[in-house]
Amino acid sequence: MDQTLKSFNFIPALLIALFLFLSVSCNQNDEQRKFEREAISLPQNITETNENGKIVEGREDPDDWRIGPFFQGVVYVEPLPFPNPLLTNQRLNLNIFVTGVDGVSGLRVLVLYAESSARPLYESNTSPLPTGVTSISLAAGDIARFDENPQGLYRIIVQDRQGVIITYGDVRIE
Repeated sequence: MDQTLKSFNFIPALLIALFLFLSVSCNQNDEQRKFEREAISLPQNITETNENGKIVEGREDPDDWRIGPFFQGVVYVEPLPFPNPLLTNQRLNLNIFVTGVDGVSGLRVLVLYAESSARPLYESNTSPLPTGVTSISLAAGDIARFDENPQGLYRIIVQDRQGVIITYGDVRIE
């Protein structure tokens, strides 16, 4: 009889734990979906950085290069992409720092254009990405929509191999 009573108390505790786990997972999924909706919006401002990746004082856009909820504590963008703005003959340097083992499966970098179309700029199918820094160098001409008039503001999106958005930010080509 004691054994039956212990089993009976264990089942409600297990159900409560499962409910709490699912609630947290759903909230995290909701947060990630909200983050991804923000990521696919039009570019607005840039975080200005110099040739060494140092943020120009007073020129930081708080929306740029945030990390999605699924990747917080596992992925960092350090330093922020530089230089920003960049000239048409320069390259943008983007460093993705992975701290967790099995934290990220593959890596894809896209540029999003105003018509909600995107073009891939970089892809790595390495799974999982090794811990440490993955450095990506993007030519301004590859980011730009049109070769004859590359100047403009562009949204860069970084995803994992499954298309889950890790981070995003805006870049200006002058």
